[in-house]
Amino acid sequence: MELSPDPHYLAYINLGVLLCEAETRCEDALSVFDEALRNFPNDALLHFNRAVVLEELKRYDAATTAYEKSLALDDTHADAHFNLARLSEIRGDKQGLVRHLNAYRRLGG
Repeated sequence: MELSPDPHYLAYINLGVLLCEAETRCEDALSVFDEALRNFPNDALLHFNRAVVLEELKRYDAATTAYEKSLALDDTHADAHFNLARLSEIRGDKQGLVRHLNAYRRLGG
């Protein structure tokens, strides 16, 4: 799927979310976020939404990496910490679970 780099990054987010909500289109949503990140590589929200799609696809290692990239760009994103806490629990990483839950709470989550 080829998209113009002109639309604001929120248009990419909206399209990606709508595609993945259709449940059978998460791979298409991932393509949208990959294209968006080529145009807006330093957007934390794009990395976060890409991570959500990867998690939906059960690609937990890639989702973890994408959430971490999102937090590297904006460490105040409470939901990224919460989602990383969940993934840490899935992996049996108790330290990661506690660290990200504490960050989530500290940020008002």
